[in-house]
Amino acid sequence: MQKCNPLYKSIGTRIKEIRLKRNISQEKFAEKINVSNGTHVSNIERGCSGISVPKLREICKALDINADYLLFGTSPNDVETALHYYLKQLTNEQSSHLMEIIKAYIKSCGIDEI
Repeated sequence: MQKCNPLYKSIGTRIKEIRLKRNISQEKFAEKINVSNGTHVSNIERGCSGISVPKLREICKALDINADYLLFGTSPNDVETALHYYLKQLTNEQSSHLMEIIKAYIKSCGIDEI
């Protein structure tokens, strides 16, 4: 039986959590990160296989997640709130309109634009 590393396991658990949240199968995820098959993904998720920095980068891109979350378990940028959910649903045009509304509101509050 393969011995799994606790540090790799915590990273693998977070990878699996986000992969499932994104509704991506292990096989599809394996394709996205250029590994041989879903079994390799399973080994990563269980902490039985570590990942290199280049592979970490591929995983972050494939899951659209910050490496801080995968490595450390916390990242304020990765907290998916209801607002985050709705913003992801907007088209580019809708996002542009929303940005104009926000800028007008910021200006009305007396806050300088960046």
